[in-house]
Amino acid sequence: MFGDMAGVIISIFFVAIVLVISELIRKLGSFNTEFTRKFVHIGVSHWWLVAMLLIKDMRYALVPPIIFVFLNYYSYKKDLIKSIERGKDSSDLGTVYFPISLIVLILLTWKGGFLGQDLRHLGLLGTLIMGYGDGFAAVVGQNFGRKKYKIFGNEKSIEGSVAMFCFAFAVSATILGIFIGFEVNTLRMSFIIAVLSALTEAFTPFGFDNLTVPIFSTLIAYFLLKDSPVFLFAYMACIGFVISFFIAYAAYRKESLTLDGSVGATLMGTLMYATSGIFGSLMMVVFFLSSSFLSHFKKDKKKKVAIQFDKTGRRDIMQVFANGGVGLIHSILYYLTKNPAYLVFLGISFAAANADTWATELGILNKKDPISLRTFKRVEKGTSGAISLFGTFSALAGSMLIGVFAAFGFFFLNVGELGFEYIQTFQLVTLGGFFGSIIDSILGATVQGVYYSKELEGETEKRECNGKPNVLVRGFSFVNNDLVNFLSIGISSILFLGII
Repeated sequence: MFGDMAGVIISIFFVAIVLVISELIRKLGSFNTEFTRKFVHIGVSHWWLVAMLLIKDMRYALVPPIIFVFLNYYSYKKDLIKSIERGKDSSDLGTVYFPISLIVLILLTWKGGFLGQDLRHLGLLGTLIMGYGDGFAAVVGQNFGRKKYKIFGNEKSIEGSVAMFCFAFAVSATILGIFIGFEVNTLRMSFIIAVLSALTEAFTPFGFDNLTVPIFSTLIAYFLLKDSPVFLFAYMACIGFVISFFIAYAAYRKESLTLDGSVGATLMGTLMYATSGIFGSLMMVVFFLSSSFLSHFKKDKKKKVAIQFDKTGRRDIMQVFANGGVGLIHSILYYLTKNPAYLVFLGISFAAANADTWATELGILNKKDPISLRTFKRVEKGTSGAISLFGTFSALAGSMLIGVFAAFGFFFLNVGELGFEYIQTFQLVTLGGFFGSIIDSILGATVQGVYYSKELEGETEKRECNGKPNVLVRGFSFVNNDLVNFLSIGISSILFLGII
């Protein structure tokens, strides 16, 4: 008992030393309050290590953080310890939430706690991730953050989130390496913990990350160490998220995606990589890059025609899922069944999406007007359900591009044998994608809603122009371009079920 009480006193004295040093830095140095706050934040996080080494009884371990809760709240109300407060007008109770998180972690991980065994090293992991990760995320973000983003009204930076990831990974790898051994799986676990910790920090507002980050990080490590069957899925999903996020973010900055479109693309890319690995992601990226390039190709010459389309320019979340949703379904089916036939269907779905995009983006540059599949007469460029020879060849070329990468994927990525040659994979994907573009044109000519606009003095896919409703002249009002894309892609892949 005396040893535990001595541990309590020493651990409190340790925190007091950190606070005294922070006050000296604030008064003698030229550092602002935010710097001293983070100095305390990082320094105090080592309290767990001191307590872990000196205190055995959970009841004694709870004493210091309980004291810190009341002390920090009093300091917050009275602006007592200036090196840790942002001022009386601040509503950030982060200094109070941190010791509360310590109380929760003690109840979870100390011997006799809710998790049922001595897991104090996992509590140390969560606490130090909060200390170093969140601490340096703020420092890096404030001093070097140029690429800002807002979540729930809180402004943060990409650079700060990357710093959070890096320090969370370093802390996790070090602690797990020391306690369970330095192995490949240790690095994989650390990667998952770092990604999810960075996401938790990014999405948690108002200082609540002082609660969520240490607790969630500890629980994530706990479940990963239990050899959960979702470990591999989580690892693949985290890789997919990191890759998809930066591609989607770059597309957002280049105005190829809207904000919600970039969120949708990130989600789709995460699930795609988790379920079909590099193959599915390769199909998705090739489609996205080629279609985005063509969307910007000779953009000025397309303006007159593009104004008739329901959606132009930046793709929103509905367009993202209309073009990639069917492929994602096939990716998930492959994950569940391990039947490589679904990878061919996945390739066909993106080939169909690519073929349609190429036909549209290049077809409207054709000198001659296209021919309507409904009347077989020449109509204005941009008319739904109209085709041209140049647009048709463009569709075939777009489908062939995905076909090449699909065959490449089967050959080099070792995704499984189908019982036929790789050239047949190319043929099936190319043919299926091309059929998809034809189906898209047929649906556009027959069931897609087309309106007459007085504002544009002609037909359009838009339900309204400049706030004025347009008149439906053919098709169904509920069938827009997104639904046509989804249906044509789905039908084209289903048609090849019997063949494969």
